[in-house]
Amino acid sequence: MAKRQRDGRGKTAYRRKRDALKRRVERDNLPCGYGSPTQEGCGEPIDLTLPAGHPQAFTADHPEALANGGHLVAQTLIPMHNACNSRKGSRAPVEIWEAT
Repeated sequence: MAKRQRDGRGKTAYRRKRDALKRRVERDNLPCGYGSPTQEGCGEPIDLTLPAGHPQAFTADHPEALANGGHLVAQTLIPMHNACNSRKGSRAPVEIWEAT
């Protein structure tokens, strides 16, 4: 049986990044939406003791939604509450272009 290599592109790599973010949230007490380029999130603290289905539980957000072509692992994940991440959904940030 051939040995599998870590290529950093699968679910396991995503889980490692998500778990590292969760440890950073706990260590640095990062708020919901910290580091979001579009200022998504409520800015409230995240309770890491809540079960996964709770609206205020921790989740890792992809700034560019996977449904819009975002990469599973090649993005910087953003800590969010489940409810805030659901509210954001897969909408892309709006770009306004000026006519020339």
